[in-house]
Amino acid sequence: MPDNCDSRRYTVISFAPVQGFIEKSRKLRDLYGASQILSYLSWKIVIAAKSKGLAVVSPAIGISDTSEMTNMDIVQGMPNRILILGDFSHNDAHQALTAGWKEVVMACRNWLRAHLQIEDRGWVNSWTRWQIHAWEVFWGGGQTIESAMRDLETRKLRRAWTVPNWNGESSSLSGHDAIAHPDMDSLGVDEHQIKRFYQRLAEIIDPTGTANDRAYINENERLSIPELIKRLVTYESIAKAIHPDLYAPTFREVLRKDDRSGATYWTGWFMGDGDRVGDHLKKLTDSASVTQFSQSLRAWGRQFQTDFDKQGKGRVIYAGGDDFLGVMYGDKKNPQLDGRVVITWLRELRESWAQGNLGITLSVGFVWAGHSVPQRDVLQHCREAEKLAKKLGRDRVTIRVVFNNGQFVQWTTPWPCLQWLNDYTDRDGSNNWSHIYSDLAQLKARHGIPPTTSNKIDDTIALELFGLYFGADKQKQLSQERGKITGSEDGRAMIEWIDGMIRVGWQLCSNS
Repeated sequence: MPDNCDSRRYTVISFAPVQGFIEKSRKLRDLYGASQILSYLSWKIVIAAKSKGLAVVSPAIGISDTSEMTNMDIVQGMPNRILILGDFSHNDAHQALTAGWKEVVMACRNWLRAHLQIEDRGWVNSWTRWQIHAWEVFWGGGQTIESAMRDLETRKLRRAWTVPNWNGESSSLSGHDAIAHPDMDSLGVDEHQIKRFYQRLAEIIDPTGTANDRAYINENERLSIPELIKRLVTYESIAKAIHPDLYAPTFREVLRKDDRSGATYWTGWFMGDGDRVGDHLKKLTDSASVTQFSQSLRAWGRQFQTDFDKQGKGRVIYAGGDDFLGVMYGDKKNPQLDGRVVITWLRELRESWAQGNLGITLSVGFVWAGHSVPQRDVLQHCREAEKLAKKLGRDRVTIRVVFNNGQFVQWTTPWPCLQWLNDYTDRDGSNNWSHIYSDLAQLKARHGIPPTTSNKIDDTIALELFGLYFGADKQKQLSQERGKITGSEDGRAMIEWIDGMIRVGWQLCSNS
């Protein structure tokens, strides 16, 4: 242990906004760029603490020399909560984060200035405001890990973040910030200049693409400064100007619609989180145990991303601490994923988590989204689905099918019951989900299965319908373990669970 490391005191650091920074994303590239930036900022705080001779308890890192950095440490999603053994001041953390963010901002700004021959005077004030006011740092300290965490949460209630003011038209992505262009500091708006700026930028950064179908930025997009930064950090020369290991060499955008043929495709988005991590950490009374726990989580995340990449089903946006986010989608050869493959993958995900021996259970929100559901809405659905999985008992998954009109059907179930979808057999011994779907609709129309708004709920017929198609053994288990499986002993919960299973199964598992 370093000499100046105070074993009687812990410091915990976090920063914000994180969720908002990720969610304001139109393209998968925005999500990935945001994740890279957040990881890099966390890393800057980590190496600042290590440079002072302090021990970083969590996140666990695989280096001994602060001058070293590995691509894996960035790509895997460094958590934005950092636990340090010893005194590391709020000012130290703020300086480290500010320095990292300045490197990101200046790399983007310098590249634009050099490649588009832009003079600073027309937008320097706007860039400076975003460089200064983009982040807020939170600090907590205590004699134990638990007291330091509690102090952090208390201090978070006293926000002091200043949002930059702006003039002019709002971005086409979020609508909340000003469009970035070379004369954005002035009160007037030159539409021709804005159009010319994005046209030149689109052509320079992706010269082989076609108009409004480019890898990085399209001519018709109008982005704010932070939105532009998230997009630019995925460009090789800019990423390497920040740090040589920041660049991810392979990237494939989500294929949701083929503009040439008009074909559209469903995509699967998943957000997972370990259950009761805070409670688990309270049981780990020494820093070595916390570090070991962090190492196990990050090792699982690295293996998870490696395996997912090999399968070629999409991309993991981040998988660092106890949470992860990713998307499943096809390619030009096989543009539409099979829903049954998705169910199999979800089961394998849970098995992988269990094999990691992490000591905590897993809750996941999975969204099967139509092609025109905005990405921001998809992310919100993911978050809501994950929260529902936790609310109904944890250690389960919520599958939500979101249609293009914004409506959705969903099913929340303990992980073992996912297998039951594969055990479906209809009346003639085949796998035609239309039969059970039709039977459900008729029984509901005739009030054989009462609506959940009824004063008196009888789930008998719903259970009989379930047993007819999934087997008497599973019907018996569902009836006997209703509270454990549905999250409630109430008949309404049983009907909602069966209804959700049939609707989701029909969407993802039907071969008719």
